Amino acid sequence: MICIMDLPISSHNILVEPVPSLLIYILDLIGLFGPAILFAMSLWQLWGNGIYWTWNLVLFIINMIINSGLKDWIREPRPVGGRSMTTYETYKGAQGYGMPSGHSQLAFGLVTYSYLVKPDTMYLIGGICIIGLTLYQRWKYKRHSIEQLCVGAVVGIIVTYISYTLITMGITGQ
Repeated sequence: MICIMDLPISSHNILVEPVPSLLIYILDLIGLFGPAILFAMSLWQLWGNGIYWTWNLVLFIINMIINSGLKDWIREPRPVGGRSMTTYETYKGAQGYGMPSGHSQLAFGLVTYSYLVKPDTMYLIGGICIIGLTLYQRWKYKRHSIEQLCVGAVVGIIVTYISYTLITMGITGQ
C-alpha cells in the first residue's frame, strides 16, 4: 500500500495525518477543493456567454456572503470530532459554524447556474461527480452533518435559480 507520507514531496508537512492511499487522498482533495474546481469549470463552460459569464463571478461572491450571513445568524456548530486534511484548513468567525455548508452551497450553486445558462450533459455529469466528492469529503472529515450539507445544497440552488431568473429578466427586458 502506498503511503503519501513516504512519497518524496517536500511540502508533505502540510498534511495533518498520514494518508493510507494516494488515490483516496486525491479524491478527498478534489472534494475539499470542489467549489474552486467547479468555479474554474463554470468559467470555462460559460466563456463567450457575455453577461452570464460576468454574473457567474458575481453570483459566486453573493453565495459566499449569503453563506457567511446564514452561518452567523444560525450559529449551529460543526460536528464534534471534525478533522482537517491540511494545516491550512482553519475556520474563523462565521466560518466556524456549520449550518449551512458553504462547500455544498457553492458547489450546487455553480453547477445549477452553469447548467441553466448552457445545458450540457457532460458538464452536468462531471459537476455532479465533483459535488458527490465534496459532500462525501465534508461528511467523512466531520466538517458538516448531513443536514448542514442538505441545507447548503438547497440554499445554493434557490439563490442561484432566483438570481438566474432575475438576470434573464433583466437581459430580455421581461
